[in-house]
Amino acid sequence: MTLRTALVLLLAIALTILESVIPHVLHLRAARPDLLLIVVLYLALRDDVMHGAALSAAAGYLSDLTSATPAFLYTFLAVLTFVVVRTAGAALRTEGGIQSAAVAFGASLGHSLLATLVFGFFTGAGLHFELAPMMWSAFGTAIAAPFVFAALRRVDASFQHGEEAPGGLR
Repeated sequence: MTLRTALVLLLAIALTILESVIPHVLHLRAARPDLLLIVVLYLALRDDVMHGAALSAAAGYLSDLTSATPAFLYTFLAVLTFVVVRTAGAALRTEGGIQSAAVAFGASLGHSLLATLVFGFFTGAGLHFELAPMMWSAFGTAIAAPFVFAALRRVDASFQHGEEAPGGLR
């Protein structure tokens, strides 16, 4: 495992903890920002296919650990989101800021809809679309996206400079 992979996983673990704490601190009942989805979006836009898909699966598994959903639902959705965003990647190139917020908003809505469909299908609970929590979650994800993208860009920048300089991070 490379140092970059370890740092991305550590950041994903920190975001998992933050994602679990934010609803309690802000007294949110139905919606929460999907911070790990932002990591998956970043990986889909920046990493190579195998490495990005593996890290996306790890991020999805972290989401599975903190949710009350069927096993591997978010792992499956994270890798599926990676593949879809990777396929559309040429049109979605973003450096952060408002572009990353817009991509995160759309991806969060699509991710929530797909999660509802898959959850309803596998559990037999039926389809229950609640638009308000989906929108609040998408807004929270969009607000957090520039910050998460910036943190991941800093990790990547330290390794890009490290490859150019002798003795740098690898």
